[in-house]
Amino acid sequence: MASNPSPAPADTARARTTVLPAKTGGSLSLQTHPLARRHYRVATAAIESFVDLVEHCVRVLIPGALVYARPRIGKTQAIDYLALHLAKHRPDIVVLRLSCEHHRSDFEGPFFNSLLSAAGVRQPLPKSISDKRFALLCRITEQAQVHAGHIVVLMCDEAQRLSKHGLEWLRDVHDQLARHGIHLITFLVGQPQLLAQKAQYQLSGDEQIVARFMIEQLQFRGIARAEDAATCLASYDISRYPENGGATFAEFFYPQAYGAGMRLAQHAHGLWAAFVHAHARSQLPGAVEVPMDYFTRAVETVLLNGPLWDTLGFEPTEGHWERAVRDSGYVASRQTVRESTQSG
Repeated sequence: MASNPSPAPADTARARTTVLPAKTGGSLSLQTHPLARRHYRVATAAIESFVDLVEHCVRVLIPGALVYARPRIGKTQAIDYLALHLAKHRPDIVVLRLSCEHHRSDFEGPFFNSLLSAAGVRQPLPKSISDKRFALLCRITEQAQVHAGHIVVLMCDEAQRLSKHGLEWLRDVHDQLARHGIHLITFLVGQPQLLAQKAQYQLSGDEQIVARFMIEQLQFRGIARAEDAATCLASYDISRYPENGGATFAEFFYPQAYGAGMRLAQHAHGLWAAFVHAHARSQLPGAVEVPMDYFTRAVETVLLNGPLWDTLGFEPTEGHWERAVRDSGYVASRQTVRESTQSG
């Protein structure tokens, strides 16, 4: 089968996958491979921009940045990737992840309970607010000492839920840590409402919040063009598991085709065209912007069929990609969003 005559260029210098810590042991098989368990993360162009932002803030000690995107584009997966990236390349940095919850009432107790949980403090939690603050400070200080560093990165997921009071309490934590020589760098990751909140804080004169947590900002996007698809697909072509000496993801599922020269990145236009056609056929609104979850599901559909399709001459065709996009759930998810928007 012929490959695409005009493959999209892949940024193979940066394309890569990161495997999450293994949950099961034993020998590697088709069923236990990280791809089959969806226990890996792929670096997209947007994730690489996020990596660049984090590294910039760490390098010059910028205390906070804002990262926004519409729902289900892949922000949480990006945080997964960032945590693993920092653990590998900057083991001296403590990384905390706070999932911002919605509370009808704005009280310090639940807020600090969430922070204590993010820092790894388990039950029983301290009772009073002052004890919670002290326990948090001690825990983070201890972790910084274990890591032999002085930087703590806090990733706040769904940060649009953070109230002004929450940000003020977080600012107090920042100041308390600074007095102990520890730099807290906070990334507010959430939906586009974060931009409106930033503007409101500027209008109301709450510059201390903007200057602490919203100095830099980044719009996080999904897969928006064939070149983005090529960068992601190249990750499957070149990333190995196990990392030292294992087969690449594509090679593991297609040993014959891969050995004969088949590379997924050469078919980025085909996969991207399948998403574009599915978007148009279903009359979905707006430009095509594929969330990472559905993109990887489409790729996984093709790879997991390797035992059935693998031959020396195999190359993914239009039909393979159309099936993969259909199985990914992309159209169904966008239709559900559209219906909920219209009904609202």
